[in-house]
Amino acid sequence: MASSDEKTRAVLVAYDVLATPGRAGNLVADLFEARWFTSAPLGGEVLFFEHRGRTVNESHLLGRALTGGDGRARLPFTPRVAGRTTVAVRVGESRRVTAPAATAEVFAWDRREPIVIIAMSALASAPRRPGLGLPFPQVGSALQDPDSGARQALVALATRVHLIYVTMSDRLQLAEARKWADRQGLPAGPIVPLQPVPMSLSRELERWRREGWTTIRGGLAGTADDAKALAGKKLKAVVPPNASPKEPWPGAAVHIQNWTDMAKQFSLVIMMMQCIG
Repeated sequence: MASSDEKTRAVLVAYDVLATPGRAGNLVADLFEARWFTSAPLGGEVLFFEHRGRTVNESHLLGRALTGGDGRARLPFTPRVAGRTTVAVRVGESRRVTAPAATAEVFAWDRREPIVIIAMSALASAPRRPGLGLPFPQVGSALQDPDSGARQALVALATRVHLIYVTMSDRLQLAEARKWADRQGLPAGPIVPLQPVPMSLSRELERWRREGWTTIRGGLAGTADDAKALAGKKLKAVVPPNASPKEPWPGAAVHIQNWTDMAKQFSLVIMMMQCIG
């Protein structure tokens, strides 16, 4: 067997999952070799998915899955009860690949409960110093501290709805984004990376709707593209108080003057939908 020094040093990324108690879904992870400007998928490798307990050493095997030609492995998984579960993913014994383990969160929610989308970039004003403009990911570069009042607004909102966070950060930054959210004390919710292409949020909204998540009521938009995607699906698009007036925001979007107004805006939509229902 080749030594670990001769193995390909790979990257393992595990994705947060939105699930329903008692319904089958999939745990998903990608294995790839990170290169300058590109990534090469690594197929034919066994990944182990484990339930992570309260301590590092407390875990049990959920199952194993083989990565395909795209480097992705999927493991069928059915959560038994509502709540949040931590899943660890690791590469099985391999002659050619080594990679650090990765973790993800499974959020099992009742599909009847309302959901609001939160663009992570909307929580903070634009950085005062421009970036270097480098065309490759910089870990942590997009994670600015939230504006004063943003966290409190999310906490208030989370008492009435579930939150899904979306980010334009590269998948290499996903683990860092989770640490940042925990460090900032943001309410728990799956973090979903979006593709850096126009209307990527619109495609995610369509996917969630196809999967039966029909109670998404709107979202906090980080860009005009986000707001257009929400408005295009007849959902409430809220523009944060730190938004640039130079963005071509759609007319249907609601501009709030302070963070306290955010929870009020979505609460109003939820009340209206409950009356209709």
